[in-house]
Amino acid sequence: MITKTVEFEALKGKRKKVVAAIEIFTRSVHVSEPGCRLYVSLQDTDNPDKFVHVMAFENEGAELMHQNAGYTKQFVQIVNLSCKKNPVFKTYEYVGGL
Repeated sequence: MITKTVEFEALKGKRKKVVAAIEIFTRSVHVSEPGCRLYVSLQDTDNPDKFVHVMAFENEGAELMHQNAGYTKQFVQIVNLSCKKNPVFKTYEYVGGL
């Protein structure tokens, strides 16, 4: 399993646009990607302009499908234009959990 996070922070005044894009994007992922075992968007309670996405893919093929999807490219474009700096990705080794 491939497990990753991505963190990003919306520019002041862009949070609503980012949240709307997240809602559309996460629905698209859940409906269209059977190889995506988990995709969750979380908003920081101390700084609501900050977000972290947690994702887990069955294999490299599932991750590539996600990366190449039109809705992913559209979401990335919105985030890149609406955030302070480029999103930060991290890869994790799955240890266990529900």
